[in-house]
Amino acid sequence: MTHTDDARWSRSLRALFGEEMFAAVGARRRGDWRLDALDVMRSAKASSTAGSPDGPFGAVTPDDFTGVFPVSRSGAEQIVTTLQGEWFQADGIPDFSVRGAELTAHAGTVLGRFGRDALFFTNAVTARDDPHADMLRRDGAYEGLTGHVMDCGVIAVSATEVGVFWGFTIG
Repeated sequence: MTHTDDARWSRSLRALFGEEMFAAVGARRRGDWRLDALDVMRSAKASSTAGSPDGPFGAVTPDDFTGVFPVSRSGAEQIVTTLQGEWFQADGIPDFSVRGAELTAHAGTVLGRFGRDALFFTNAVTARDDPHADMLRRDGAYEGLTGHVMDCGVIAVSATEVGVFWGFTIG
């Protein structure tokens, strides 16, 4: 890991991700980060959110990444924070006014693994027009990558790893 020890990173993942979410990291093996992200997504076959034998990302192809936009580190942290909220919004997280700073700190720990030079991508449409927008108060539109009612997430890319942190609205 780059800047975060294993125990701290694991604690932060547990604090942020529930059963309707996906968090996984894999090695960069190909020249195109999208193909590495796809490999990580396809590791989701055993996920409880799968809904199909191929997992939640089973039908995703490299062409689907046209609906993924660059986002700032701060924006990526905000999105990871909101994945547990209803419709992936800060307003949908119980006691967010009290817990928001703690949750955002956990998101910073999770994404800190990828180092200062990491790139971040999301399917939150707000990032298409402004990668530096306040993602806690973003529009609730997303370019879905899965067959779920709604999905949202962040892809973190470093020189050596790619991480996928995703939430799903099941019903």
